Amino acid sequence: MFVRFIALSFGCLFASFAMAEDDCKEITVSAQVDRCVEAARKEADTQLNASYKKLLGRFESQQRRDPEQGKALVAMARESQRAWIKLRDTTCPLEATEIEPGMAAHVTTINNCVARMSLERAAYLDTIVADEPGNVVDLNKVSRTDAHRFGDVVARYVSTFGSPCLTVQILAPNGGWRVLSSKRFCSFEGKAFWTEYADAGFEDHVFAEDGLHVTLSLTEHRGLGEKRLACVIPIQNEQIKELKCGAPESS
Repeated sequence: MFVRFIALSFGCLFASFAMAEDDCKEITVSAQVDRCVEAARKEADTQLNASYKKLLGRFESQQRRDPEQGKALVAMARESQRAWIKLRDTTCPLEATEIEPGMAAHVTTINNCVARMSLERAAYLDTIVADEPGNVVDLNKVSRTDAHRFGDVVARYVSTFGSPCLTVQILAPNGGWRVLSSKRFCSFEGKAFWTEYADAGFEDHVFAEDGLHVTLSLTEHRGLGEKRLACVIPIQNEQIKELKCGAPESS
């Protein structure tokens, strides 16, 4: 039973808990597993709380024109989060039913489950609302999307009608296509598309072995004409890197 638990903990630990302490990179004794999984649970709780607070903040800031709707969305998010926490906390003990209560392995198995579910929930909350004002993510608003496999994961980009932003996500193809990470590109060199440019947007999306290649079109407020940049969003080691662009294309 204990050997089975150790194998399970190792698999979940390295699959989900990249934020664990440095001494968790090389597990040698069972007590170290207990400490590392507990540290991973705390890190996952911190990330979940941060994602939840960001979601509430986005609802509040994006609904300033309609305060009542904003309050309704915040209330909905709070009710959903409370229900999800109850689900997590009543589900994870099921994974430890074959281990005698009171043993360290029992607590560690539950912590392992809590950390895994918390990270999945945090990634989900991060995709609920876009980062530009007044736009709630709606599948009916998707204007363009495509996906490409990178090793053991799948990368996907999503563009929506009425938004210059581009969302790139890393998905787990063997885990219900859940979102492992997500990054939204709404600015260039520190200047927001919505406020710092007369017009901005991504075109010519093409996946390659090094990431997602796009053309970034920018038009300044000063009427200097359109600037087009050949850019790439590198995708390496299951991570979405920052946007990299070359010199403007000649007109």
